[in-house]
Amino acid sequence: MSGVFSHLRVSSEYSISQGLLTIDQIVESASTNSIPSVALTDKSNMFGLVKFFNKCEAAGIKPISGASIKLIFENDENSHELLCLAKTNEGHKNLMKVISNAHNNSSFTSPVISFNELIELKNDIVAISGGKDSHIFECLKRNNVSDATRIIDSFTKYFKDDFVLEVQRTNRPDEVEYFKNILPLAVEKGIPLVATNDVLFANQDDYEVHETKVCINTSKTLNDPNREKIFSEQQYFKSSEQMEDLFKDCISSIDNTNEISKKCNVSFDTKEYFLPEYPVPKEHNFDTYLEELSNKRLKGYIENFKKEQQEEYKSRLNYELNQIKNMGFSSYFLIVYDFIEWSKNNDVPVGPGRGSGAGSLVAYALGITTLDPIDHGLLFERFLNPERLSMPDFDIDFCMEKRDLVIDYVSKKYGEGAVSQIATFGTMAARAVVRDVARALGKPYALGDRISKMIPFAPGMTLDRAKEEQPLFAQSIKNDDEVREIVNLSYKLEGIARNVGKHAGGVVIAPGSISDFCPVYVDRSSSSVMTQYDKDDVEKIGLVKFDFLGLRTLTVIDRAVKSINKNLDTEKLNLDKIPLDDEKVFKFLSSGKTMAVFQLESSGMRDLIKRLKPTKFEEITALLALYRPGPLNSGMHDEFVDRKHGRSPVTYPHKLLKEVLEETYGVIVYQEQVMEAARVLAGFSLGQADILRRAMGKKKKEEMEEQREIFVRGCKNNDITSKNAEQIFDLINQFAEYGFNKSHSVAYALISYQTAYLKTYYPEHFMAAVLSSELGNTDKIHALIQECSRMKINVLNPNIRTSKKRFNVNKDQDIEYGLGAIKGVADAFIDHVCNIRDKINFKDLWTFSKKIDIKLGGKKSLEALSQSGAFDVLAPSRTIAIKSVEDMLKDGASNSNNPSLQSGDLFSSIEEDFDPYEKYKNTPELTLTEKLELEKKSLGYYLSGHPVLAIENKVKKIRSKKISELSNETKTATLICLINSVRQIKDRKGKPLTFINFNDGTGTMDGIVSSEILENCHDILKEGKILSLKGTVEVDDYRTGDLGGLMFRMRVKEVLTVDSELDKRIKEIIIDISNSKAVSLEKFSEYLDSFNKDFWTDGSCRLNVRVTSEKSEAIIDIGDEYKFKPSLENFFSLEDVFGKNIIEI
Repeated sequence: MSGVFSHLRVSSEYSISQGLLTIDQIVESASTNSIPSVALTDKSNMFGLVKFFNKCEAAGIKPISGASIKLIFENDENSHELLCLAKTNEGHKNLMKVISNAHNNSSFTSPVISFNELIELKNDIVAISGGKDSHIFECLKRNNVSDATRIIDSFTKYFKDDFVLEVQRTNRPDEVEYFKNILPLAVEKGIPLVATNDVLFANQDDYEVHETKVCINTSKTLNDPNREKIFSEQQYFKSSEQMEDLFKDCISSIDNTNEISKKCNVSFDTKEYFLPEYPVPKEHNFDTYLEELSNKRLKGYIENFKKEQQEEYKSRLNYELNQIKNMGFSSYFLIVYDFIEWSKNNDVPVGPGRGSGAGSLVAYALGITTLDPIDHGLLFERFLNPERLSMPDFDIDFCMEKRDLVIDYVSKKYGEGAVSQIATFGTMAARAVVRDVARALGKPYALGDRISKMIPFAPGMTLDRAKEEQPLFAQSIKNDDEVREIVNLSYKLEGIARNVGKHAGGVVIAPGSISDFCPVYVDRSSSSVMTQYDKDDVEKIGLVKFDFLGLRTLTVIDRAVKSINKNLDTEKLNLDKIPLDDEKVFKFLSSGKTMAVFQLESSGMRDLIKRLKPTKFEEITALLALYRPGPLNSGMHDEFVDRKHGRSPVTYPHKLLKEVLEETYGVIVYQEQVMEAARVLAGFSLGQADILRRAMGKKKKEEMEEQREIFVRGCKNNDITSKNAEQIFDLINQFAEYGFNKSHSVAYALISYQTAYLKTYYPEHFMAAVLSSELGNTDKIHALIQECSRMKINVLNPNIRTSKKRFNVNKDQDIEYGLGAIKGVADAFIDHVCNIRDKINFKDLWTFSKKIDIKLGGKKSLEALSQSGAFDVLAPSRTIAIKSVEDMLKDGASNSNNPSLQSGDLFSSIEEDFDPYEKYKNTPELTLTEKLELEKKSLGYYLSGHPVLAIENKVKKIRSKKISELSNETKTATLICLINSVRQIKDRKGKPLTFINFNDGTGTMDGIVSSEILENCHDILKEGKILSLKGTVEVDDYRTGDLGGLMFRMRVKEVLTVDSELDKRIKEIIIDISNSKAVSLEKFSEYLDSFNKDFWTDGSCRLNVRVTSEKSEAIIDIGDEYKFKPSLENFFSLEDVFGKNIIEI
C-alpha cells in the first residue's frame, strides 16, 4: 500500500444546498489524517477558494482549484454533473470562465454550460467523469453502454490524458453496479480510474446534521417519507488508510489521485494590483491628466488666498500628485473623480467623504471630498503611505435611492463584463437557526418561534451568549426535551453558510472581464451579477473595490433642501455655503434634543452633547471620535468635557505638543494626532508616523519595541531625555489605543452639523423629509411624530384628498401625512390616486370609486386607507368608510367591466342629490378601542387616542393613579399601562435585569424588573400588552433633565394582567337603565336573556340596575343567577348589548 491519498472531491458549506465543512475543518481534517493535497470542488462556485488556498498553504497542504459543474450535450434535455480541476494558473483562469459562463447562461434555472463551450476553455483543465449525477453514471445505470462509450470518447477526444473516470463507494444505490460496468470500459479505453469519497462533512456522526442542513435548504422535514435521501453517512473526510481499505481491490484508483494532484499546480499571486484604466484624452496619460485636472480645480479654490497660503496648497498638491504617480494610483483617482462628478451633475446627492480619503488635497481639488484637509488638519499619509504601499480605498456615500444609478453609469462606462457587485454569505445565526432546525425536525412552528424569541435580538448574538444573557433560554434547554433537541442540533449548524447575498455597497471594476480574475455569480431572482469572492478575497487577489454606500441621511438632506427651496423666492439654500459657527445651531445641539440629527440622536450621545455644550465645529468632530466603546470605557470623554469647562487643567505630554493637541484640550483623540506627535517630538516623517500608529493599534510586542527605540532616539534631537521620551511614548500609546480617524470624524461631523442646521432653521421641512425616509418603519414613524409634537409641529392625519406618498409640508407649515406610511397600501395605487387627484377633486367615496382604478389597489389598500382614517374626509364617519369597502370593490369591478357606466353596485341608479351613505345610516359606530386597534393595524401605532384611555372607565378602580398624577410625594403606585418596549441586560452580579418603557395615555415612564419578579411574569410581559404594574416610584433624574419636566420611573414589584386584577377586585357593577338602550326593566330583562348562558357561569361579579324616577332612585340587585366574570371582554359584551359607556364600576 502506498499510504497516501488525495481528496479530489470535497464540498464545503459554500455549496449551500449541500456540504457542512468549513474551510478550517477541511484543513484540520487534512492535517489530522495526513492528506497531502485536497481539492475544493463546490457546486458551480469558487466562493471559498481564496480562503481555502491561504489556509491550506499555511498548514503545509497542497490546495487544488476545482468545481463541480453542470454540463449539457447538444440535443440533450437534461444537464449532468462533471468534476473539473485546474492544472495551472491558465487552467484556473479557464475554469473561472467556465463557471462564469454557466452562471450567465439564462436558458436554465441553474448554472449550466454546454459541452461545446467547455471545449473552447478546456486547456489545462482535468475533467473527471463525475459521480452519481454524471452522464456516464446515468447511461450505465440504464445499461446504455453505447451512449456511455460515446460520451467517454467525446471527452477523450478533447481532453486526452486529462480525462479520467471517477469511482465512489459511499453505500449509495447503484455504485457497486456502476463499478462493475465502468471497469471494463476503463481497461478497454486505457483511461485511469480515480477514487473519490464525495466528501460533505468531517466525521461520520455529522451525517444527521448534514441531512438537517439539506432539509433546511430544500424546505423538507427529516421525517418526510417522500423525501429523497441522496447522501450517505459514508461521505465524511476519510483518512488515506480508510480509502485504501475501501479500494484495496483497485489500489491504482488511490494512487491516481496523487498523480492528478501532481498535475495541479495553481498559485495565487496576491502581491499585484489590477487597476482599471480610465479613458484619458489622447494628449495625456493618467498622471498628466490627473495633474492638470487637480491644478486647474485647486486654482479656482485658492485664488483669493494670500500668496503664502497659496504656496502651501500648491506644495501639498504637488507632493500628493508625486506620491500618487509613484504608487501607480492616478487611474484610481480619475475613476473615482469621474463617477462622483457624474453624480453631482445628475442630481445624485454625494456625501462629503468618509474614511481616511478626506485627508487628500488631490481628492478635495477633484471634488471627491468636500472638506479642505489643510483647514481641518487632515493628513494624506493616513490615506496613502508612501512608505507602506497599499491600495487606496475611497468609501463614497450616495443618496440611498439613487446609488444604483451611479453603479449603472460605471457599468456602461467600463463595460458590464468589467463591473460587478460583491457576494456576501448569509449564515445560520442564532435566532434563525433554531427556527430552521425546528422546521426541519417537523416540530410545530409555534415551538421554533417561541425558542427563537427567547434569544436576545442583538448583533453577533450566539446560542452560547444567549444562554448566558437569557436565563429563561438556559432553563428551557435544561427542562424541556424538545427545546434541548432543537438547540443541540442548532449548535452544530450555527454559523454555517445559508444563502448568497449582495454586499451593500461594494463594486469591483476590473481592467477587462471580471471572469479573468474571479468567477461571477448571477442571482437568478434579480439578475444581479456578483463576484464569487467576498470583499476581503477580492482585494487579496489584487482587484480594486469601490464602496458605493447608500446613506439615508443624504436622501433626507436632499429632500429637505428641495422642499425648502421650492418655497423660497429669494436666495436658495445651499448647505455647502452655510457658516460652521452658527450660534443658534450650537445652542440647539447643546439642548440635547437631537433626535434625527445624524450620529447625534442616541440617548448616550445626547447626554454627552448636553454635558459638553459644543461651541465650535471641531468639538462635534471630537464628539463623534469620543463616542465609541474604547474612549467611553477609558473615561476620555469625561476628561475632554471637564477640560473644556475648566474643571480639569489642560495639560500636554510635552510643551512641543501644544499646537498638535490644543484643539482637543490636550487629549489625544485622533490617530492623526499620534502621527503629528511622532513627527514633532521624534522627527518621524508622516509615512514613518503612520507605521508607528499602525503598530500601536496592533499591539505587536516586537514591533512596538522597535518603534519605541526609534522614537526615543529621535526625541534626543529635541533635548528630550530617554526617560522622558519613554514616558511620553507610553502616554501616546495609551491614547493611541482609542484614537480615531479624524478624516472620517470631520466628514461625518459635517453631515451632523448640516442636519442640525436644517432642524434648527427649517424644522418642518427637515422632519417631513426624515419621516419620508422611514415609510416602511412604523415604529420609527411613531417616534418621529411624537418628536414633531414636542417641537410643536402639527402632523395632520392621513387624508386621501391632500396626502401624497411621502410626508410633505403644506402652505400652513403643517406636515401632511404620507400615504406610503400606511401599511398594506400599494405604491402603484398611491401614485395612481395622486395623478387622478391632480385633475379632479374627490367629493365623496362615490366620486372616488368612479374615477379611480380600484383594482390597482384591491381590497387590502382600500381597507388600510379606510382603517387609517384617510377616507374620513369623504365619508360621514370612519365606520361608514370601512363598511363601504366591499361595495367600492364591486363598484370598481363594474366600472372596469363596463367603462360606460357611471357607477356600479354601491352608487347605481342615483339622482344628483342622492345620499350615497343612506344604506349605512343604522351602522353601529366603532368604539374608541375598535378604532384604535384598526389604526394600530394600518399605521403601526394609535393615532386617535390611547388604548388605556379607551378603557379608562373600566380600570379606574384597579389603579391608584395615572402617570400624570404622580408627584414627588408618590412612593408606591398601581398603574394600568401599555408596554412599549422590553429590554434585558445583566447587572454587575451577572443577573438579568429587565428595563421596560410604558405609558397610559397621560404620560410615559421607564421601569426596572428584577430577575425574581420576571420569573413570575415573563409570559405576559410583552410589548403591546396592557398590564397592571405595581411598585415603588422615584424621580428619574436623567429623563427629567433630558425632557425638561418631572419624570418618574418604577421599580416594579408585581406585574399582572388587567383581567386578573378585575377578577380579584371588582365584585359588582351598575347599569343605569335611563342611559342604556333598555328603556324599561322589561326591556332590560329581554336583553339579559339574549346573552349565552355561559356568560353567567362561574361568575363572581354582581350586576345591579339603577332605576330613576322624577323623585327617587333605586339600585336593584338582579340576583345571583346573573353573576359574571369581570373582564374587559365581558364588559365590552355588556356595552354591545346595553350601550356604550353605561357601565359604572
